[in-house]
Amino acid sequence: MNKYLLWACMFTLVACSEQNEDLVNWMTETSQQAKTRISKPKEAKLNLQPSYAPPPQPTLNMFDPAKLRVGMQGTNAPNPNRPKEILENYPLNELRYVGLIKSANKSPSAFIQINDHVYTVTIGNYLGQNYGRITAITPDEIIISELLEDANGTWSDHSNNLPLQSQGQTESNS
Repeated sequence: MNKYLLWACMFTLVACSEQNEDLVNWMTETSQQAKTRISKPKEAKLNLQPSYAPPPQPTLNMFDPAKLRVGMQGTNAPNPNRPKEILENYPLNELRYVGLIKSANKSPSAFIQINDHVYTVTIGNYLGQNYGRITAITPDEIIISELLEDANGTWSDHSNNLPLQSQGQTESNS
C-alpha cells in the first residue's frame, strides 16, 4: 500500500508542476512591471490662508463699566424704583382692548383682557414691557407712550396703540 501512496504523490507533484509554470511566469512578469511603475510621491502644496484680522470695534461699547454704573439715568429715563403694575409683565401683542366705560365726571376706563382675566385701566396706568404709559383712551384704541433706549443709552418716547378688539376677534384669538 505504501507503493501506491508513493506513486500517487509523485503523480500529483508532476501534474502540479506543469500547471504552475504559467503561474510562476505570470508572477515574475507582474513583479517586474510593478517595480518599473513605482513613482515618487508628489510634494504636497501648502494652501496658505490669509491671516485673520478682527473687524474694527464700534466706538460704542455696550458693556462699558461706566455705562453700566450709570444705569437708567437721563431726562426721559424710567423710574426704576416705582412698583411695576401687573400688565407690564406682558408684551403689547398679548394684551387685548375689549371695552370702554365713560362716566360724566371721570376720565374713561378701559378693559384689557389677558388670557382669561380682564383688568380695568385708566389714563396714566402702565402696560407692556417697554415702560408703556396710557396717554389717551378712545372708543377705538388706547394710545400708549413707550420709552425705548437706543444704543447710546438715551431714552426716547415712542407712540404705540392698542386697537379695540371686536367680540369675534377676541373669541377667535383665544
